[in-house]
Amino acid sequence: MPANRIVGRTDVFADWAWQSLVATGGCSVILGVVLIAWPDKSETVAAILYGLALMATAAVQLIVAFGAHIRTPLRLIEVASAILALALAFSSFRSGDSVALLSLWVGMAWTVRGIVAAIVAVWSDQFQGSGRQELVGLATMVAGIAIAAAPFVSMTTLSITVGLAIIAIGASEILLGARVERGTVEAF
Repeated sequence: MPANRIVGRTDVFADWAWQSLVATGGCSVILGVVLIAWPDKSETVAAILYGLALMATAAVQLIVAFGAHIRTPLRLIEVASAILALALAFSSFRSGDSVALLSLWVGMAWTVRGIVAAIVAVWSDQFQGSGRQELVGLATMVAGIAIAAAPFVSMTTLSITVGLAIIAIGASEILLGARVERGTVEAF
């Protein structure tokens, strides 16, 4: 396995990072399907599933922080965002009796993740043509704001909304991992 898949190209990600992105993206898609397929679950079960979704968010941010060749300030922003996502995941595990709190935790985590993804895409010198990743980051931020601000009153509505969003986020992670593996990364 050569370190550089294309001669003269600077590797943006470590060799293991693409596999991690595909795995976490796949887990996110599966989790989104479970959320949609089982919309009338109890609030305690939903809290666990949303906490797992936030843990997947933190995992992707840590993969980018330690698997991408980015400057230290951007790496620190990614790590701080992952720590926040983990804290919100644990808050989600403990607040299973409130639909409003669950939507707030998920929305806050995705808003921060989207902002950080857009910042890293714009400010990193390693990524060529980072416009797509910036758009994914901004879309994640908008989805996070919408979920946090929407007045969800039923677990079914929240589950379907979060499920659809996490499927889209997971699919973008899988596509990113596939681009990294093929050596055609235009943006992380």
